[in-house]
Amino acid sequence: MNIRRAEFLTSMSRYLPGAGGGLPEIAMAGKSNVGKSSLINRLASNKKLARTSAEPGKTRLINLYRINGELILTDLPGYGFAKVSKEEKQRWANMIEGYLGQSENLRYVLQLVDMRHAPTEDDQTMVRYLRHYDIPFTVIATKADKLSKAERSRSIPVICRSLQVQPWEVIPFSAQDGTGKEPLLQLMEQILQACNAQEEGEGEMVPFDEADGGDLSGE
Repeated sequence: MNIRRAEFLTSMSRYLPGAGGGLPEIAMAGKSNVGKSSLINRLASNKKLARTSAEPGKTRLINLYRINGELILTDLPGYGFAKVSKEEKQRWANMIEGYLGQSENLRYVLQLVDMRHAPTEDDQTMVRYLRHYDIPFTVIATKADKLSKAERSRSIPVICRSLQVQPWEVIPFSAQDGTGKEPLLQLMEQILQACNAQEEGEGEMVPFDEADGGDLSGE
């Protein structure tokens, strides 16, 4: 996929049907400060498209970005930020789960984790949500530039064991040096093609078998 045009569309404090204009949606989930905004900016080659901050917890709404006029990137609030009240954490959780459970146009999720550390309990919970709602996903291991090649090779198995995914379901990514940008754009193109094929009655939504993410394990 070649991103020719990327634009901020709207923000929502709760899921609003039709906010994305009926376009297929790819959502990004991850803990606070995992690098969702930086990922958007790198993909779009626009450092000012999504606001970035050194302070975690800045994304407190559901933000929609329209890509090439043909799909929506949905930036979900970051979870796991300690310096907010329990009520605020619950509000964010309700926003995320409400979107996952209700969006009629959600087709795929990019689950971001920090490659430098083992996935957190919140990361594991999010993956259980995705399996519960039967949403295909790929794990994006961010901040890959912070690790050597040897450290990356040791990190991938840890992520796979923790989230019960296969190595081909993990894309190392760096917003700094562009690692993983092309594989991620290729994945997005496959998702869009699968969505178009499904609309025409010619195929399944999931672009390839490996994207299934395993058996449902939600409560």
